[in-house]
Amino acid sequence: MPALADRIPRLRDVFAGRHVNAHQAESLVADLISVNRRYEAHARLRVIVV
Repeated sequence: MPALADRIPRLRDVFAGRHVNAHQAESLVADLISVNRRYEAHARLRVIVV
């Protein structure tokens, strides 16, 4: 069975550092969900690596 990220188009995983730093990324996602719900928006985050 493929991983969930492999089954969603245009979605891929990224290594964001050590596990102890995961709360920062998780908090950001929770904030985006909250903004989208409150304002009925489609806020998203795009990370561009140069």
